[in-house]
Amino acid sequence: MDIDSFKSVSRRFSTAFVGVVTIILIVFSVFAISLDSARVNKDLGRRLDNALELSSVSLPTPLWNLDNNIVEDFVAALFLDREIVYAEVVWGDQLISKKVSEKYSQNDVAYFTGSKQFINKKADIHFEGNKVGTIQLVMSRGGVRHKFILNLIRVISLAASIIIAVFITSLLISRKYITRPLSKLQESACCIAGGNLASPVDKEGDDEIGQLALHLDEMRDSLKRLFSEVNKSKEQIEEYSRTLEQKVEARTHELAKSVEELKALGEVSQVVGSTLDLDKVLSSIVRHAVSFSEADGGIIFTYGEAEQVFDLRTYYGVSEEYVEALRKSRLVKGDNSALGQAALSRSPVQIPDLSAVPDYPLSCVIDEGMKALLALPLYNGEELLGGLVVQRRKAGGFHDRGVNMLQTFAAQSLLAIRNARLFKEIEEKGKQLARADKHKSEFLANMSHELRTPLNAILGYTELILDGIYGAVPEQIDEVLTRLEKNGRHLLNLINDVLDLSKIEAGRFSLSLNDYSMTELIQTVLISVESLASEKGLSLKVELSDNLPLGKGDDQRLAQVLLNLLGNAIKFAEEGEVLVQANALEQSFQVSVSDTGAGISDDDLQIVFNEFQQVDGSSTKSKGGTGLGLAIAKKIIEMHGGRIWVTSDLGKGSIFSFSVPIRVEQQVGD
Repeated sequence: MDIDSFKSVSRRFSTAFVGVVTIILIVFSVFAISLDSARVNKDLGRRLDNALELSSVSLPTPLWNLDNNIVEDFVAALFLDREIVYAEVVWGDQLISKKVSEKYSQNDVAYFTGSKQFINKKADIHFEGNKVGTIQLVMSRGGVRHKFILNLIRVISLAASIIIAVFITSLLISRKYITRPLSKLQESACCIAGGNLASPVDKEGDDEIGQLALHLDEMRDSLKRLFSEVNKSKEQIEEYSRTLEQKVEARTHELAKSVEELKALGEVSQVVGSTLDLDKVLSSIVRHAVSFSEADGGIIFTYGEAEQVFDLRTYYGVSEEYVEALRKSRLVKGDNSALGQAALSRSPVQIPDLSAVPDYPLSCVIDEGMKALLALPLYNGEELLGGLVVQRRKAGGFHDRGVNMLQTFAAQSLLAIRNARLFKEIEEKGKQLARADKHKSEFLANMSHELRTPLNAILGYTELILDGIYGAVPEQIDEVLTRLEKNGRHLLNLINDVLDLSKIEAGRFSLSLNDYSMTELIQTVLISVESLASEKGLSLKVELSDNLPLGKGDDQRLAQVLLNLLGNAIKFAEEGEVLVQANALEQSFQVSVSDTGAGISDDDLQIVFNEFQQVDGSSTKSKGGTGLGLAIAKKIIEMHGGRIWVTSDLGKGSIFSFSVPIRVEQQVGD
């Protein structure tokens, strides 16, 4: 802060003080002027009242005697008061006397009564209790305005003089008692701020500024002590900063290495989880193992239980000649090589300097220029699966962090080898199961065909006997033959279901695609089940959309699906109705069969279309069936490129629905 700043402070102080005084003077002036104006106006009104009172005393007699000259003389006398500008005396409707000042001679009484520049008053004149006339006087406020302006000028002049005097006085006082002491104090503060703590401080004053100077001097002493302490702390901080930088650099290097390790582990884990190609996985592992162990080459071996020999599976950073030499070495568990000893001890084995082991069994390692190596066994529980070996062309031990990292890579290698073996086993089991399933389907298809031929013969001969072709049949035998035929038909249906399912699974089931009418197909199926519904007292209803289009597909198989759904609905509904609905929606037929049966639980809804599954086996066993009908229906619908589903409300009934394309040009799966 410079001298001009303190002058500015002085000016602001003077200005503020003058402003306060000015406001006080202005308020006082306004009050005084208003009071004076009110006083002058009051005096003007009093003068007008006195003139009217004088008129009420002087004019009654002249007016009663009709002495107009006296009245006019009295009115003229009133104009001795220069503020009166208009006077008028009236007797009844007769104007007795009227006088207007020369300044307003062109104006009538309406002008005076309509302007705020004039005071207008009227009074009645009485003689012995009788009204003898009226006098109206108008007095101008012009004189009052003139006096008001003169008073205002005097007040403003006086206030301005006082303000100027106060401003000059306050400016002189503030400069003497504020600006100059503050300037000295500011000079001392600038010296202290510039680092000159020996600069003197003027402490002569005993006012607030003097107290401030005293505090500044105390602050200077404190700063001296503080600077001394700061210098000591600065040296300590600089020393700590140098140490901290070294620690941060070391920690940063360590974190960067950890990030690289995590990144490498992530890459290896991604490879292990994304592919079953063992060579690709092991190549990635050995490459990262060499990198993070600061080695020059690495090899992964797998262990064959049959020959109990380590087989070289993949390598990185070594020559083909070295690899061939290792393949011929036939390393085994427990030999004098590092890998053999690691497999025997089930723990990592490292040789920091191969030159210190003159009888090392693998001379090819030394020929390759390797001088240090680390071997880790790959154990899956008690089973030895292989080993990981890293080698370095410079003598020296592998640090613990590198060994730990290699153990992690060894675990990944173990996981990859185990996954590959499990996948190979699963693949082989899958092929065996596929062959077994195909043989089963072919066997069932052949057996169903072989069973159906003699059964058809039995049913045929039974019908001939019942029809009396071979003569009359006793009644008891007739009942037995009837039951025989019924059970034979049931058995034939079961064999047909098994045959259809076997053909589908064996890939020998195909659709016969032809044009058909969905309306006629539904009507035909309804006729075939109408008698079954009537026997149970069920109402069989149908709702078909008008003008269903002509479809293309295997109408016989679709009829088989619908017949199965209707048969189940009638079988499991004890009362109520069975409803068939069909419509065409988005290039597909949608058909549903609803019943008022017991319904299906949520758990059974999940398995209702599975093979050999029946909902609530305890209750449905009495209804018969193999649990193949809905499974076959599902496969037929899917071969048409459609889908089948069910919704059910337990205790209220079920709705089985399916949709198939209106025009099926090719069997799905061909």
